Amino acid sequence: MEFDDNYPLGTWKVKYRLQCLRRGFQSIGPFKIKLQTLFGALAVEKSFPGESRFAVYPRTLPFSGHYHVESVEPYGARRNIHRNPYSQLDYTESYDLRPFVPGDPFKLINWKVSAGQGEIYVKRPEITSQARLMVALEFSGRLYPSEEMQDLALEKVFAFLTHLLSNNYQVGLLTYDGRAHYLPPARGKRQLNALKKLFTGLKADCRETLLEHVLSNHQAAGNRLIWAVPGLDHNYLSGLSRVKQTGQKLSLLVSSENGEPLYDNLLNHFYIWQLVLNKNRVQARRVET
Repeated sequence: MEFDDNYPLGTWKVKYRLQCLRRGFQSIGPFKIKLQTLFGALAVEKSFPGESRFAVYPRTLPFSGHYHVESVEPYGARRNIHRNPYSQLDYTESYDLRPFVPGDPFKLINWKVSAGQGEIYVKRPEITSQARLMVALEFSGRLYPSEEMQDLALEKVFAFLTHLLSNNYQVGLLTYDGRAHYLPPARGKRQLNALKKLFTGLKADCRETLLEHVLSNHQAAGNRLIWAVPGLDHNYLSGLSRVKQTGQKLSLLVSSENGEPLYDNLLNHFYIWQLVLNKNRVQARRVET
């Protein structure tokens, strides 16, 4: 902490440098200083009644690699919306054209342009309604071995959300830390800042689970639901399997970096991805069971 009294009208200026090891909303002040001479006599006493508040955000870890969004279609059907944009086709959107390739749906052919060019052209949609994703974060301190591992899991999920938003997905969040937090899906920098602020204020000491407060995934109706958990606990997965819709396979994000899970027939209800921290970068790795 540094003090400077060389300002006009006898005002003081104070500077301080802090090392913050934990995320959260913090404050410093008010405080009082006493400056004494070498012989112990009081030279000056100064009070600073104000309080300065600041935020310590979770680390912004870079995300490397790719995550393929799973379909919410029942009975295990999978669809990668990036590789098959026509499954999301909305004829109210705008288009440009490209040459026809085998496998393109015939309904996408622009016959008028094709007749004039002597070659078949199909509509290539400009995707403006990217998938809406709802991420449910299990943040109960009861499920994590330590607060450090709990915060590391938070940072991994934040890196994952940053990756999704940077790829133009609409992303929302559902979590619980003593009270429910629901952020509807949206895209862009404003949504990223809202997620950062929400993550900064989450309380680590809550012992209740998100699963205890979610009886169905009605908050995620119409959205792809991704559930972030610290590990693959049988009892937890049993409860989670009742949240999903009939025939639906949920996507799990596992923040623990333990070895491959033991076989459990409940795992058949989920697509499983593991968030791994490697060389200070977060990766999503598909777990086959």
